[in-house]
Amino acid sequence: MPINYCTILIAQDTNECQWGDLMLTSRQKLILKAIVEYYVDHAVPVGSKILTEMPYLNYSSATIRYDMARLEELDFLEKTHTSSGRIPSEKGYRYYVNNLVTRDSLVLDDFPLVDEILNKHTFSRSLAVEEAINLLSNLTNYAAVAVGPSLSEIKINKIDFIPTGDREAVVLIVTNKGHVNHQNIIVPKNVDIIEVKEIIQTLDDLLKNRHLDEAISILKNEMAKTELGMFVDYQKQIIDSFVHAFAKFTEDNFYLSGMTKAFNQPEFSDVVNVKNFINMLNKKDILKLIGNNDSLTITFGSDIELNLKDNFSVISIPYRVSEDEKGTIAVFGPTRMEYSKVIPLLEYIASNLGKLYRK
Repeated sequence: MPINYCTILIAQDTNECQWGDLMLTSRQKLILKAIVEYYVDHAVPVGSKILTEMPYLNYSSATIRYDMARLEELDFLEKTHTSSGRIPSEKGYRYYVNNLVTRDSLVLDDFPLVDEILNKHTFSRSLAVEEAINLLSNLTNYAAVAVGPSLSEIKINKIDFIPTGDREAVVLIVTNKGHVNHQNIIVPKNVDIIEVKEIIQTLDDLLKNRHLDEAISILKNEMAKTELGMFVDYQKQIIDSFVHAFAKFTEDNFYLSGMTKAFNQPEFSDVVNVKNFINMLNKKDILKLIGNNDSLTITFGSDIELNLKDNFSVISIPYRVSEDEKGTIAVFGPTRMEYSKVIPLLEYIASNLGKLYRK
């Protein structure tokens, strides 16, 4: 769900914030925020004694216990079986990220690390994105992913054949967005290299200005195979190599880092959770999770139509490449995530990745 802020309704006597049909006092909001952030840091249930020791909660134990009980009645908190303390419920986390979370100012110290990566790789966007995602994973200790701009609008600009020897050549595929893929090929002894060059020229004529998905469809079509068949017997291998090359553009558009970092969290000590998490980290499911939103979005377990539902959340944010193109970066981890740290990091990286693509 996108980050937004509830409407603050200042009642004459109660100073309450309305969220749906629920009313929380300012004190209850402070207590909920304190519980979420303490639980995020320590992963242990929070009792009233811990809260009374916090300088900004200058209330009696009885008052805090009353408000904790009230928050539990409203399903913002849950009581565990092993402790008298409480932990945030998913509903509590939702309220926290929508209304109470603040950006951790200490994250500013990490911003120069992002700048260094992006400045170092001005001419290699893919390497810059890959290293930025690795840094994001290392700084947060969660799995991180980047999905580059959609390739649906990318067209083939040119396919070129460059001989490098008597029986060797390089085939270059260039898109209208500046993507380049090269393939080294070896020409069989029974085939004239001039014939291969003519095949590549035919492919250039056939696929120029076609979208990548359209080009793949054309190559798989029997008509294309028949058209190329007049040249050589191994046209299938040539077609397959180009299908692979076009698919590679898509693969290079997807970056995943820190897959095993989540296993350091107590929520993933259960073997079933680990297996479900690993199974989920494939491109198809990740794309389903991060969606196609236009703003910072936090997805919780009950929003996910996958096996892994409990104790899991995703924070994602788009980065704008042009008016019509955008990519997405995201962090995957337990619901007990450091939102105050992850959110500003995602915002900063997304902002600067967009600038990188516009250079």
